[in-house]
Amino acid sequence: GNLPYVAPEVIIGKEYTFASDIYSFGILMWEISSGQTPFNNYEHDYDLAMKVNGMRPKIRSEIPPGYNQLMKQCWDADPLKRPKMIIIF
Repeated sequence: GNLPYVAPEVIIGKEYTFASDIYSFGILMWEISSGQTPFNNYEHDYDLAMKVNGMRPKIRSEIPPGYNQLMKQCWDADPLKRPKMIIIF
């Protein structure tokens, strides 16, 4: 996958799961709401290290709180805490 959208657990070699897709969906939500590609001003090595350590794109204040909350849940560092797709839709 494209590095900015790859879940941190996949970057460090763990199994790719449906929860990994939920992470990618959360990053896509951010891209849609911001009009920018995620981590576009970072080098890939730095991007990888920071994602694994919990860095996420900066959330914009004008985005509705419910949208922000769902986005944060989708990109939670713990795949087990990410919402199921049935909850999202």
